[in-house]
Amino acid sequence: MRRGLIGGGVLALLWFVCGWLPHLLYSLGGSMATLSQLIPSPMMRGVFGSPVLWAAIVQVLMAVVLVGGFATLATWFAAGSATGLGTRRAVFAAGWLAAILTAFAVGAVLDLGDFFSWVGTFGVRGAIGTMGATPLTAWWAVLLGWIPALVLVLVPRSSGADGDADADAAAGAVPPRPPVGRANYAVAVVAAVALIALPFAALAGDSATQAQLRDEQATAQQQADPDGAAAPDPSASGDPVPTAAPSEGDAIEGACTSANTTILAPAPDGATGHRGQALSLVNVSEEACVVEGYPDVAYGDQNGHLLDVAVEPGRSFMAEDPGPSSITLQPGEAASAVIGWDANSVHGQLAARSLWIAVRPGEERLSWDVSLDIISGSTVHVTAWHPEVLPAG
Repeated sequence: MRRGLIGGGVLALLWFVCGWLPHLLYSLGGSMATLSQLIPSPMMRGVFGSPVLWAAIVQVLMAVVLVGGFATLATWFAAGSATGLGTRRAVFAAGWLAAILTAFAVGAVLDLGDFFSWVGTFGVRGAIGTMGATPLTAWWAVLLGWIPALVLVLVPRSSGADGDADADAAAGAVPPRPPVGRANYAVAVVAAVALIALPFAALAGDSATQAQLRDEQATAQQQADPDGAAAPDPSASGDPVPTAAPSEGDAIEGACTSANTTILAPAPDGATGHRGQALSLVNVSEEACVVEGYPDVAYGDQNGHLLDVAVEPGRSFMAEDPGPSSITLQPGEAASAVIGWDANSVHGQLAARSLWIAVRPGEERLSWDVSLDIISGSTVHVTAWHPEVLPAG
């Protein structure tokens, strides 16, 4: 049994090397992907693409079946008997056959699991079409099963019954078949249990994979931009939108600031491929304040990063720029400004999904969630603040 377990360990090692190496080479692409096609792989499904937990369970069960199944079959086939199976050639043949039968069993239970899982949905013919692991695993063992068989021959026998059998063979006597011990039965039972559990674990892994794909699809649909802009990318690089722009100088005495005003930014208007968004700066304090110059404007993209937009003072198609002037706002009075830009296609682009405005550079910005057709590289024009009369009431 010791030699069988060692040979089974070699069989399992070859199984996983031949299974994972082509997968890793294929993931590299190019000539490595072509090279991966030349390596026979016994691992068809239930591993690659499955959630990590189920992939690990399936591989552990495979390893148990390969080691225990090979050890059980090889020990049984190679045991001395009246037919002379104790010779080196017979041991080698027994090991190779044990490798083929063990690999065949792994593929067969996976195929049976697929068949019974899909026969109710696709019928017998359709369910048969989902099978295919058995010829893959059996042919792999035909090609490489001689390696654990050779190990079975080269590993020296343990002392005891095996040594007595060698002595009998040397003397020309036919050695009796060694008795099957409890350890042999235990290994066989463990391998059989793992073989029975293997298709259930593989199917559970497939179900978990499908559930994961459905969740990812649902998440992608939820995150999809209604206007067709690029979906949010958590791994995207970029700088967050600053809560305040660098100041352009000291504020004048009695200036309107973020502390004594608020800003209103209703939805933009559009005309012939152009957009315009009116801003209102309202004095919410109990004292007059003075505003002069241009508002501070910035945009954030769907990843929460500062969008690369050039904000230039001046007129646009949607509004003339009166130029900067000093405006005194009494409590409750307001000043207006207009942001103008040309319409853009946002399909697959980083686009404005947040608007950040302050009364002037250096003041704390207010922000709004928006959906604007302003993309990276766009230019917007903003007019200076000018007096506005709010509607009564």
